[in-house]
Order: sequence, then C-alpha cells, then structure tokens
Amino acid sequence: MKTKSTITFMLLLLALAAFSLPDRRNSAPDKSDTFRIDSFTFLSNGVAMRGKIFLPSAYKTNRSLPAIYLIDFTEQHFKVATDEFEKVIDGVRQIQDFEALVVTLENIPDIDAEPDSFQEHYNIFRNMTSYVAAHYTDNSLRTFIGKGSECGVVLMALFLENSENSVFDNFIATDPSGLYKTALIEMLENQDFPQNKLNNKLHFSFSTSNDRVKCIRLITLMKEAKYPWLDLESVEYTDSNYENTYPVSYPEGLRYVFRN
Repeated sequence: MKTKSTITFMLLLLALAAFSLPDRRNSAPDKSDTFRIDSFTFLSNGVAMRGKIFLPSAYKTNRSLPAIYLIDFTEQHFKVATDEFEKVIDGVRQIQDFEALVVTLENIPDIDAEPDSFQEHYNIFRNMTSYVAAHYTDNSLRTFIGKGSECGVVLMALFLENSENSVFDNFIATDPSGLYKTALIEMLENQDFPQNKLNNKLHFSFSTSNDRVKCIRLITLMKEAKYPWLDLESVEYTDSNYENTYPVSYPEGLRYVFRN
C-alpha cells in the first residue's frame, strides 16, 4: 500500500511539473536571451586600437547582419555619457523583426572632436569597418551614429564621402557642436563637397541645449538643396537637453533609417 501511494504521489508531481513548464512553441523570442560582446584589435594608421562588437542571438545562424558604428569620445563640454553603446543596442531591440551588430571603440577615448581633426577620426571608423567586414559580416549596409562633437564627424562623413569611396549608408546625428555646425553650414553654402553620391539616409536632431538658429539653418540648407541622393528626417526635441536626448533620438533614428 505504501509503494502504491508513493508512485501515485510521484505521478502527481510529474503532472504538476509538466503543466508549470512554459510552452516555448508559442512564446515570442526574447532578443535578450543570448548575445555576446566580443573585443577585437584593428589597425588605424599603423596604430593598434581596440574595438568591441555586440553580437545578437541571430548571429549564430546569420553572418550577414548589418552593422551600426557608434562614434563615442569623451565629451569635453558636458557630463560624460557612459551608456551610449547600450542605448544603441536598446534601439536595435525596439525594432520588430530586426537584428544588427553594434560596434564601437572598446574604451571611450579622451578626445574632443573638431573639424580640423575630422580625417583622423573618420579614418579610425573606416578602418574599423574593414576589420568587421573581414571577420564578422559580409553585409555592406553600414550606419554611422553619434552625438555632440562626434555627431559632427558623422555629418561631415555624409557630405565628404562620394560614390567611389563610400563607407556608410545611413547617418544618425544628434546635437552637433558649434564648431562643426559652422564648418558644415559654410560647406553647404559653398557646395564644397562631392556631388556624386550613392543613396543615403540621415536622421538629424537637436535639443534645447543647442543653438537653434544654426541648427535650423543647417536643416534648411539641406532641405532647400533637395539632394536627390539624400532622404532626410529632422527633429527638434523641445522638452529635453543634450544629456537626455540621445536615449530617445538614437532609437527614433534607427527606426527611421531601417524602417522608412
């Protein structure tokens, strides 16, 4: 009798366990289930540099994902944001049925990006894209994203690349610095940049911390020119400042360039 009761009790436990297990056949996949972040070393102008790359779960079976490149230096004039990499990843995860690699420098370098140093800073990310293309993905769709002074590098890259040396396709720029705004406005007014370009998308935004007059001037120049190679969305964030705009502008920019 005791043996029979024990068997009955064990069968009851097994039945309860079966009902309590989640039905994974019908559950939606969680993008945060499995991912990894790799570190790598690449050369830029003969100097070894360290990068890091977010590899989503889809990377296990798909080695042809698009890559998003975040330019993130130590901002000299505002509080340093240490979570930009994570905010870009969050923005990718907010897009349904979409996966991408997110790439940046492993450590945030102590650099204040200025127009005179554009080529040096641009070369770092151009060389980074070559390494990623050789080791991580054969997808040629690349997005360049940044804020503040680094955003100026993003915008300058958009206008100075041409169809023969194009590296990036999409550009997401938030709150450019004063020096870069001035340089960009002058360049656009004089049409002093290559005109033979491939199709590009730009999401440009600015916050209450920025010079509204110059930002509007920059937007107006781009819109009035009606560049046939440029799809542009511009946003003024009137209820946020430099330090809390990028968590909103990054996801919105990613949705624009990948879903519109």
